[in-house]
Amino acid sequence: MLSARGANIAKPFDLFAQYARYGADQKVSLREVKTLEDFQRSVGESLQHALSDPTLVHGQRIEAMFESLVVSLGRYMLIKAEDAGRLHSTIDMIAPDFRIVLPDGAHWLVEVKNVHESNPARQRRRVFNSTYYKKLQAYAEATGAELKIAIYWSLWSIWTLVSPHRFIDEAGNLDIDLAAAMQANEMAQLGDRTVGARLPLRLRMIMDQEKTGPIQSDGTVKVTIRSTQVLCDGVEVTDEADRQTALILIQYGSWEGAEAQPVVQDDRLLSIDFEFAPAERHNEGFEMIGTLSRMFAQYYRDQTVSEGSVVQILAPQRPDWFAPLVRGNRKSSELPLWLFEQQPSYSDGKQ
Repeated sequence: MLSARGANIAKPFDLFAQYARYGADQKVSLREVKTLEDFQRSVGESLQHALSDPTLVHGQRIEAMFESLVVSLGRYMLIKAEDAGRLHSTIDMIAPDFRIVLPDGAHWLVEVKNVHESNPARQRRRVFNSTYYKKLQAYAEATGAELKIAIYWSLWSIWTLVSPHRFIDEAGNLDIDLAAAMQANEMAQLGDRTVGARLPLRLRMIMDQEKTGPIQSDGTVKVTIRSTQVLCDGVEVTDEADRQTALILIQYGSWEGAEAQPVVQDDRLLSIDFEFAPAERHNEGFEMIGTLSRMFAQYYRDQTVSEGSVVQILAPQRPDWFAPLVRGNRKSSELPLWLFEQQPSYSDGKQ
């Protein structure tokens, strides 16, 4: 559909389906003005109720984050919201949140769960009971897919993906803790990687000397930035793809930023450096800076949370944001990286 100005307007299929259901339930004509007014009032009340339910709000944000994370990692053939729309079945079943088809043809159904435990030492939760699990598994079996559970451990901003049948107890319930979920984590199949880099990473802002004044006696100076540089272990990163990767690591990785370091010559400010490095060093030549999924969680938080409150559910999607790291064929002398792909291990010793 086109507006008067010619802009494309998406047809509101989902909203119209809700309106149609409302008309059928109320047994009223969709053409009546009063029906539309009553529907609008009903929708407004429903939204107000939803916004007052923190469990619902956080749950919806986490589901949306998982979908965007998969898109950013880029290692999928298809991802689709599975639990939307009508479901007719002759047996009792529940549609999981997402259907994912991987490049190798693996066919998954993924249920997303948010676990928030304020006690750092007790990161354990009953993800679902036996009845819920049976309904999810029934849907997976009916569609020929493998059921997976994506769990977001919000206190630590950690994503894990597990095969639930490995954790079902004798009663059919699924109880899991963070340590076990991390040991059996299958996120690498979606492209998640742990990244190591040479240190330090440095963001340098270079002043335009024609527009930057001299440093005054009180230490103040009016500046105009001419350009920026990104450096890794003292080497400037010039390749644009590597530069963007370095900026992601700087902004969302786990390394800490030091105080700004001005470079001064006489009374002129030449540049300002912002240096990023780990608080402690454990390796020779490189240090871990975090997992891609955790960096994405930091990005998503910046976009959707303000002062501890959820203000958005959806963040701007970044398709293939991490693709250069996931594909595993990158080579760079300016930004050498170490990429670690975790293989899950299980308490029974089977892979």
